[in-house]
Amino acid sequence: MKNSNIFKKITLICFGIILLSNNHLTTKVYAADTNQDFQNALATTPKGLTWRDDDFTVADFAKAFENRKANGTNLGNNSNSLVTANASRVNNAKITQSTNPVNPNTSVIQMTNATWQTGAVWGNMTNDNYFDTTHEQIASMWIYFGKVSGVTPADGMAFVLHNDPNGDNAIALSKDGIPVNGQSLGVWGADWQVRNNQSDQLSKTAIQNSWALEFDTFTNFEARNITGEGNTFDNNILNIQRPDQHIAAGYPADPKTYTNGVGNYGRNYFTMNHSMDNYPSPYIFSSYNYPPTNLVDSAWHHITIKWTPVNDTSGNLSYAYNDKNPTTGAPLTPQAKESYNVNLTQLGITAENKKLYWGFTGSTGKNYQNNLIVFESIPSFVDADAKPAVYDDSQGGAEVTNSNTLVDPNSDIRYTYSLNYKGWTRTWDGINALMKVPNNVTFTSGTVTYPDSPNDKNPRPIPTEVFENVTNNQLEYLLPEGLDSHSRNAKIELKGHTIAKAPTQLTVPSVHASFEGDNLITGADTQAFKIRARLLSLESSSPNPITLKPHEDTNVPGKVTYIGSGSPPNYSRMNVYQTLNGITTNLGTIVDSTGNFNLPISADQLSKINTLSFYVTDSLGNTSNTISRQISVGGLLAFGYIQDTVFFKPTNGSFEDKIIPRLNNWQIDVVDSREKGSNWSVQANATNLTLNNNGKTPLKGNLIYREPSGKDHNLLNNTTGVATHTKDIEEPQTKNITDTWTNNSGILLSMKKGNPEGQYQGKINWILLDSLPNI
Repeated sequence: MKNSNIFKKITLICFGIILLSNNHLTTKVYAADTNQDFQNALATTPKGLTWRDDDFTVADFAKAFENRKANGTNLGNNSNSLVTANASRVNNAKITQSTNPVNPNTSVIQMTNATWQTGAVWGNMTNDNYFDTTHEQIASMWIYFGKVSGVTPADGMAFVLHNDPNGDNAIALSKDGIPVNGQSLGVWGADWQVRNNQSDQLSKTAIQNSWALEFDTFTNFEARNITGEGNTFDNNILNIQRPDQHIAAGYPADPKTYTNGVGNYGRNYFTMNHSMDNYPSPYIFSSYNYPPTNLVDSAWHHITIKWTPVNDTSGNLSYAYNDKNPTTGAPLTPQAKESYNVNLTQLGITAENKKLYWGFTGSTGKNYQNNLIVFESIPSFVDADAKPAVYDDSQGGAEVTNSNTLVDPNSDIRYTYSLNYKGWTRTWDGINALMKVPNNVTFTSGTVTYPDSPNDKNPRPIPTEVFENVTNNQLEYLLPEGLDSHSRNAKIELKGHTIAKAPTQLTVPSVHASFEGDNLITGADTQAFKIRARLLSLESSSPNPITLKPHEDTNVPGKVTYIGSGSPPNYSRMNVYQTLNGITTNLGTIVDSTGNFNLPISADQLSKINTLSFYVTDSLGNTSNTISRQISVGGLLAFGYIQDTVFFKPTNGSFEDKIIPRLNNWQIDVVDSREKGSNWSVQANATNLTLNNNGKTPLKGNLIYREPSGKDHNLLNNTTGVATHTKDIEEPQTKNITDTWTNNSGILLSMKKGNPEGQYQGKINWILLDSLPNI
């Protein structure tokens, strides 16, 4: 008879092939920036994505101007020598890396770092980095506005969606082809000509077919001393003060975005109509009634931008600013948030084209600051979410749904995180789960399951060392598989218990979990709940499960302790309630004066598999926690310790076929507590081995099982018996199935010639059966 099959997955980091060649590696080296604030930004960079070189494009401003001239675009009369003398057609944006030792593999955009600069970085649409207006999607990022000592910070950055003819070279351009800096932020029009009173002339210099969300760090509200340097866009914001900063949005290429005014000597200037759906026009706010005023504080701030399609011609874009802690990743109450209706016809969206360029622009003028960006998610690469849940398994697996739910002390508790891959153009690989452990809860085991996996749909145990090596109250586990369109879901399950003793009511707080993969970083926050005050604490030294021989009676020990203040109640007057296989019995006052007792279980009450639970009450109405046990008659068969990572010996050549032996001893234990003479067998199968730097290059070769006689069995997708045993003692017995394997038998690696150098990895499924194989 077969027992339920027991599967165990093992990741194999198999070997490195060393090949000699004249190839060489090139390391990118970035020049050091002497700006102390810039170094602070890099040293404190939050966790973000690492991109390939072709994921984003640093716009070519000179090419943008040549394209506009070639297309015959009329840029209007917007030349100004005061600005032109300091301007440049060089894109100041550069892409560098974090120096934070906690988050080293994070790409950072530095948009500006000195006066009179303009920068623009766009998603590379040819590499599938775009904004699809037909799908819900989220772009999340960290932004940094640094303040240099003694310098007034300016001017900020803008998140931009566009269909400008310049594509990934788009930038706001003056008539002379100068990227528009200062108050324009590189996206709004160039108000550099005091003779111009036509808003359509101004709007032609902006990024065309665009919508922008600006993070404006400098108040431009000059209305009298008009010089043509562009310093009036914020002039219509009532009650604004010079230190105030703001977030607003609009259509840079729409003439209605700009309103003409006249200043000194009849000189013309323009204000910008700051679009805020929930505010009247002109846009009214002050530092006292609308946040934020702390954009510039030399600290990282998180932004979540969400797009929701409405119909073919419009959509809703919402943002939340400062909604996440840069150190812990835990959620914060947003300091600012808003929602906008975006008219897609103004962005050049048609029935044939539903895609937009997206990215950031930034600029400085006479004043400057560090403008930096780190991306957490890229809309068209991966869209996925994580949904948490908490269950009280001592109450039949009831879900904990609100913060006032009461759970007993020492209850079996289970936390789950369901990861759901929605799309789009890339896989979500290398997912590192960072799961905080809440106060008053301890986790002891867990599994991860891929219900859609083409390889293995069975729960895979999380290694015990994950729970033994908890750092800063956080579990860290690299998931064994990624998610894609063929395997969209993963469920992480953590099992543990609440604190054993709670003389007063305790709180289990919400905690944050972060799931950090190659193309997305996302998170989830668990449900808070309370632990019920229990003055009686119940413990049992019995194992779980309890294994008995046929016709064997047993006593299950228990000990109750009073944990309240003052004198304990009379233990000998306490009642013990037992539930065995669904039948509840009051066993009466069987507790002795020290709190100890035994539950007498006779053999005639038991079947092969039994469930037992018990609790204690006292004369004052106090109730203890409940202890649960399984009782197995006839013993159990199970895997014991399984080595989670095994190796094969390295080899230094790929010029011939060869058999590679195992490196060191492997340990795959089977624990058998059944009667003497019981049989078991272990079967195995294996996946392909792939080069671990890309997970795609397969090894030319595969794992095999070699019998002592020399007969080979291919383990690739082929289940083969690899061990058998007949129990030869009465006591519980543990056997390592690899003890009888030699350097030329057991599981070996059959390698063909012609493999690239590197480490290869794959997986083995172990299957335990409670019988010998049929012959």
